[in-house]
Amino acid sequence: MRVVPTYRVSYEGPQDLAMTVATALADADGVNLTSSGRPERADGRVTLELVVDGDADDILDAVGVIRGTLPNGARLDLRSA
Repeated sequence: MRVVPTYRVSYEGPQDLAMTVATALADADGVNLTSSGRPERADGRVTLELVVDGDADDILDAVGVIRGTLPNGARLDLRSA
């Protein structure tokens, strides 16, 4: 039996992009979005915590592609769960 790694992905940035980021991550090849926290809002920005599993290379690729579309000041962080 193969163990599938789980990762936490944190988005911080403009509120209007939070759903776009979550959807892009969930739609990425080889990535399975397993849970999402409630967005936390402050000063027109939002923090959103997501949990994903899948092959590490697929997750790293997806996060890299999404990071490339974010505006200045927005962040997408990845860490082991």
